[in-house]
Amino acid sequence: MSADLNDTIIALATVPGRSALALLRISGPQSLEFLTRLCEARQWRERPRQARLTRLNDLQGGEIDRGLVTFFSAPHSYTGQDVVEISLHGSSWVCRKVLECALQSGLRLAGPGEFTQRAFLLGKMDLIQAEAVRDLIESETAFQARVARSQMEGALSRRLQPLKDELVKVISHMETALEFVEDQVEPEGREALTQRLLEAADFLAELEESFQVGRLLHEGITIALVGRPNVGKSSLFNALMSDERAIVTEIPGTTRDALRERVDLHGIPAQIVDTAGIRETREEVEKLGVERTLQMVAEADVSVFVVDGAEPFSDEDSRSWQAVEGRRPLLVVNKRDKGVSIELPERVEQGCIGRLEVSAASGEGVDRLRQELWRLAGGEEVAAGGEAALLTNVRQQGCVRECREALLEGLQGYRSGLSEEFALYDLRRALEALGRLTGEVTVEEILGEIFSTFCIGK
Repeated sequence: MSADLNDTIIALATVPGRSALALLRISGPQSLEFLTRLCEARQWRERPRQARLTRLNDLQGGEIDRGLVTFFSAPHSYTGQDVVEISLHGSSWVCRKVLECALQSGLRLAGPGEFTQRAFLLGKMDLIQAEAVRDLIESETAFQARVARSQMEGALSRRLQPLKDELVKVISHMETALEFVEDQVEPEGREALTQRLLEAADFLAELEESFQVGRLLHEGITIALVGRPNVGKSSLFNALMSDERAIVTEIPGTTRDALRERVDLHGIPAQIVDTAGIRETREEVEKLGVERTLQMVAEADVSVFVVDGAEPFSDEDSRSWQAVEGRRPLLVVNKRDKGVSIELPERVEQGCIGRLEVSAASGEGVDRLRQELWRLAGGEEVAAGGEAALLTNVRQQGCVRECREALLEGLQGYRSGLSEEFALYDLRRALEALGRLTGEVTVEEILGEIFSTFCIGK
């Protein structure tokens, strides 16, 4: 993706295809020039940030559409450049015609995330805030969206600023000691600097630990429903979805392949997987379904072992148990409405992390099951963390870890009495890692990787 800020870029910011409305976004030095060629209305720079209904013409003067146009004058725009947003009818022909006119006028199509990349390069946001834009677009739950908005507003960046300031002060102090040998740091001063660095390392360790919650919010979890045929996995799946997503019949082996659906577990995005019943079979399609089930169990974060509470524990139940044994599944005894008479082997009772009795048919116990799944997913940790600033991706975690490790290496030598020169090397590495976290120190390949994951037009 080109980072030439002299290019003027254009993109469709809404989903391609037929719709009631579509939004085109333009950014760059030629934005206003193209706008005056495209629209009847004038005096855009005198009336910025005001939506104006105007006729849109092609380069020969023929009418394309009537649309609502807003001009944002640099630097008071999303990207920091002159920006134009055009809301028009969502006809594929209309959008294509405007884009053709733009390309003929010297504009080019924007790459993924290029608008946000320009906002970063022109100082409208740091790299953490830019990543939060993507997180907000991809959010599936209200809690995810709140955390992303908090990051966009600079919550994590503000949390890091005191640490940066402290590192700069310590580095400056040590550099002064090197410059003026007669003012070398006394033992008590060295102890004070050591304590400040220890506190910084503790802060970084706490921040790195926040990634456990951030990863959970960002990636979500996978929950596999496992059991023999006809124990009610599909009915339970539908109950958790509050919708009839899976086909339910009395015929064993109805579910031949894994069904997946996303659900909001009190703020945590989760994928529930209804697996094929595990049993011996010669039917080729069902056999493939059983193999897929075993694969799903191996990949799942949480396994739910489902049994029929109204029937004896069978050899097929035992075979299903082998798939989850050792993974500490949650035991769910279904069909409570028919009376629970099942006696479970001791190895099953002791091998599960908990037991719930439910009725997928009547809905009894399903809310308690959702609550327990939320707890097993780490919901209590998420709730305890609230909406505090936290690390949400591996890149951020890597930068913080590198910063902490470099700081500890410098601290180790400094505490042993070595010259400040040795500690300074590591402390500068720590400061550089923090710079990469926020984007003050950047590598072009890293920027390309980050912004390539954005959608077009953002």
